[in-house]
Amino acid sequence: MENGTILAIDDNPQMLSILADLLQPLGHTVVCAANGPDALALAAANPPDLVLLDVMMPGMDGFEVCRHMRADPALAHVPVVLVTALDDRESRVEGFQAGADEFVTKPFDYVELRARVTTILRLNRYRTLVEQQRRTATERARFVWAVEHSDDGILLLDEADQVHYANPHARTILALAPDAPLDHMFLPLALQQYRLTPPEAWADWPHVPAQDDQPRFLVSPERASSLERWLRVDLLPPAENDVTRVLRLRDVTEQMITQREMWTFHTMLAHKLRTPLVGILGGLNILSGGGATMDRESIVRIAEVALAGARRLRSEIEDILHYLRSPSDVYGLDSIIVSEVPLLLDQIARDLELKRVTIEALSPESANDRIALTQHSLEVLLREVLENCVKFHPQRDPAVQIKLSLLEPKMLRLEIIDDGPGMSSEQRQRAWYPYYQGERNFTGQVEGMGLGLALVARIVHAVGGRCALANRTDSHGTIVTLTLPLVS
Repeated sequence: MENGTILAIDDNPQMLSILADLLQPLGHTVVCAANGPDALALAAANPPDLVLLDVMMPGMDGFEVCRHMRADPALAHVPVVLVTALDDRESRVEGFQAGADEFVTKPFDYVELRARVTTILRLNRYRTLVEQQRRTATERARFVWAVEHSDDGILLLDEADQVHYANPHARTILALAPDAPLDHMFLPLALQQYRLTPPEAWADWPHVPAQDDQPRFLVSPERASSLERWLRVDLLPPAENDVTRVLRLRDVTEQMITQREMWTFHTMLAHKLRTPLVGILGGLNILSGGGATMDRESIVRIAEVALAGARRLRSEIEDILHYLRSPSDVYGLDSIIVSEVPLLLDQIARDLELKRVTIEALSPESANDRIALTQHSLEVLLREVLENCVKFHPQRDPAVQIKLSLLEPKMLRLEIIDDGPGMSSEQRQRAWYPYYQGERNFTGQVEGMGLGLALVARIVHAVGGRCALANRTDSHGTIVTLTLPLVS
C-alpha cells in the first residue's frame, strides 16, 4: 500500500472530516486546511505527497491556490486533484491551465476516490524514484568526469594491493597505456620508476591501519635528462564492509623544491656571512674602544684583520648571488669532483673550529669522478652534519673521522663518525622525521628533535642518494652515512 501525506483543502469542515475518515484507514496522514493561505503555509512547511483541493472557496479559490503551488519550486511537482461540483468544459480547462493533475467531481464515489488517490500516490512515488535516479546518475557522471580530468592520480586498490581502476593521470604517472589492462599490483608498478620515501613508512604496505596518516612519497631522482619528481601518496580509509581503498597521487614537486631551495639559501646565508662578520666586528670594536691609546702597528694589524674579513664577506656575497642564479641543485655549473671533497671538508672544519678531524680520501683513479650534486649543496650537507657533531658533543670538541669510499654502481659513500654520546633507538628511528613532518603542510617549519638533518635528507633524496644513521659499535658516538651518485 502506497502510504503518504495528503493535504485536504476545503472551506467545508464536514467535507474535510469525510476525506479524513475515508483516507486515514488506508494508512495515509491527512492534513486539513480551510482556506488557500493556510494551505500554502502548511504545504511550504511540510510538502505533501498529494493535494485534494476544493475549487469553490471564498477569497482565494482552488485555481489560484494551484497556480501558487506550481510557482513554488518545492511544490511544483506535488500532484494536485481538484475536487469540484463544476463539471463544465471551461472549468476543467482552467484547472488544467492552473496546473491540476486530475479532477474529481462532487458528489464523488468513495471507492473511486480511494482508487484514484492510491494510483496517483503510486505514480508519484515512481516519478520521484525516477527523478532521484536521474539526479544520482547526473551526479555520478559529474563525479566520474571530475576524477577522469583530475590533476591527481586516482586509483582503486583491493586489500591485496591489486589495481582495479586508474584514472588517466594515474596511468600517465605509472607509465600505463590508456588501454592497458589493470593486472598489476600497485607497489611493484610504482617501483619500476620511483623510490619509496621514507622507507619505514612503506614497510607494512599495503596492510596499513585504517586511520593511518603517515606521509609517504614516491620520488623520481633528478638526472641529466630529467628533473626530480615528488609524488605525495594518500590512502583513503575503506568504507564500512568494503575492502576497496582509494589512493591519491599528488605531484608536490614544486613545493618540495621551493622549500628545499629556501632552506638551502637560509643555511648558506648564515654560514657564509657569520665568519667574516666576526672578524670585521671584532676588529672594529677593538679600534672603537681603544684605538686612541694603541700604537700604529697594532692599529694596522687589527685593520688588516677587519679588511680581510670584509674582502671575504664580499666574496661570500658574490657566491650567494651566484647561488641565486643557479637553476638546479643537480648537474649545475657549480659542480664538484671527488678529489675536491677533502679540500671542502677541510675548509668547513676550519670554519667550525674543529681541531680533531681526520679524512680518509679515495685512491687517485677515482679522483675525477663527478658528484651528481652542486658544490654549494654538498657544502650545506657537510656543514649540517659537522655542526651537529659539535652541537651534541658534551665538550663541543668532537673527534671526527670522515671516510670516503666507492660503491657500485657509481656511488660515493661519505661516513662522518664522531665520539659524542650516541643516540637512543627512538631517536635513530625519528632522526629524519622533522623533514617529513615539515613537508606535510609545506610550512617550512622544521620541528621535532632539532637534529638538523631535515635539509640533508631533502637534498640527498632529490638526487637519488641515501641517508643512514647509526651508533658506533666500537665506542661512543654516531655514524652518519650519506651515499651520493656519481656521474661520468
